[in-house]
Amino acid sequence: MKIKNYSKLMLNEHPLNAYSAEINVLHNKDIIFPHEETHEMNYIDYEIIKNSVIVLGVEFDSSDKELIVKDQLFILDGHHRFEFIVDNSINESLDVVLVDLFGVKIESYNSKLLIEEELFSEKIKSEKNFLQKNNSEFYISINNVKYFSDNISDIKELYSYKKRLLKDLVISPIKNNENTNETIINFTPISAWDFGRDIIFPYKSTWITPRFDV
Repeated sequence: MKIKNYSKLMLNEHPLNAYSAEINVLHNKDIIFPHEETHEMNYIDYEIIKNSVIVLGVEFDSSDKELIVKDQLFILDGHHRFEFIVDNSINESLDVVLVDLFGVKIESYNSKLLIEEELFSEKIKSEKNFLQKNNSEFYISINNVKYFSDNISDIKELYSYKKRLLKDLVISPIKNNENTNETIINFTPISAWDFGRDIIFPYKSTWITPRFDV
């Protein structure tokens, strides 16, 4: 995919390739892929679409005289906006940020604990055998204390369990940059290598920096 209207962004705290650009999102919807589910409760409208940017993780083929990216763009921020654009057939060029998919920092989106910590520890132990014994790459942390499970076979299974905990109101998302005294629950972070055309993680799985909130 060739990008005509673009300008390089200078990110002092994050030395990676990033560009501000304009593309017709609707025309390119077949090569733009979400990595998270959306939530039915959202407040997206056309004004929000026009006054914000969708952040897309890409692999750059060239960034010299012209900007060329591989035809596989992953939404890093803007899943609900993308859904609104497609559902409402907004056929116009819109502002996006194109950023190196393998250069961004991907963390697990924080969750706050909604039940007592002791009950939670017992729950994840009884259901998935999460223990402080480091016997797996997959963990759940409680205020940065990690509990590992060799019953979890891959990152998708771990985040399916997170989805279940969210649905059962055991945990609830909370922004990673929010100061809080809540007990914070976290999970093994998803990697950019885990992204795929047919792989969708639960709502609020990732916290990605740099951020381009406006």
